[in-house]
Amino acid sequence: MSERFPEVDWYCDRCNAYLNDQPGFDDHHYVWKCTVCGHKNSISSDSIYESEEEYRNFNQ
Repeated sequence: MSERFPEVDWYCDRCNAYLNDQPGFDDHHYVWKCTVCGHKNSISSDSIYESEEEYRNFNQ
């Protein structure tokens, strides 16, 4: 199955762990529980930012 969001790097919103390499990660899931900290991350187009700066400014 192909990726829903090809070339998107996903990071945990709580601990900033790289999600793409976590065992079983699949961007077809709408929520992914980080295997490092347990935070449930939204995997959707609304959660894609061009940069970390854009993400930080959006969440202020």
